[in-house]
Amino acid sequence: MSVKRRASSIEYLFLIAVSLVIVLYVIHQLTVTTSDYTTTMRDISSELTKELTNQSCNEGSKVVIYYVHYDARGWDPLNLNDEYVIIANLGCRDQGLGGWKLMDKKGHTYVFPSWFVLKAGKTVTVHTGSGTDTYTDLYWGRKWPVWNNRGDTAYLYDSKGNLVDSCSWTRKDGGAINCH
Repeated sequence: MSVKRRASSIEYLFLIAVSLVIVLYVIHQLTVTTSDYTTTMRDISSELTKELTNQSCNEGSKVVIYYVHYDARGWDPLNLNDEYVIIANLGCRDQGLGGWKLMDKKGHTYVFPSWFVLKAGKTVTVHTGSGTDTYTDLYWGRKWPVWNNRGDTAYLYDSKGNLVDSCSWTRKDGGAINCH
């Protein structure tokens, strides 16, 4: 009996050690798995300022898919808000996006809320995960990633179903793509 108890105790300690390693790994992944979103937004803001400075305002709004961060750091399902699409209004007039749709190749669809207006020269980030919607960040509320890391296409449709813009990528693009 004594030998059996020792074996059971050693197995029990081994299981505790393995469990502890797994828990520490998950905690580590959660704390270091956020892309440098602030730097990305600062760079995009600078690019937009340059683009808007060099345009004439003969047009109304010009809404585009500006940037797609399709490969979240770490394991994508644990970091859904690091998978996102940035939509920009490159025009001179505000654009209501209520009822507009953002889709992938498989037909996963995000519908913009009826109240949402994208101001001229501004961006909105559509995150795959959950959060509180604002005029700068919207949340799809999904429990699983949308964008395929090996290659996919993001489509933006207006409220009448007209294709407004699209952006495609392959695995070679490195986790994110600047679409404009």
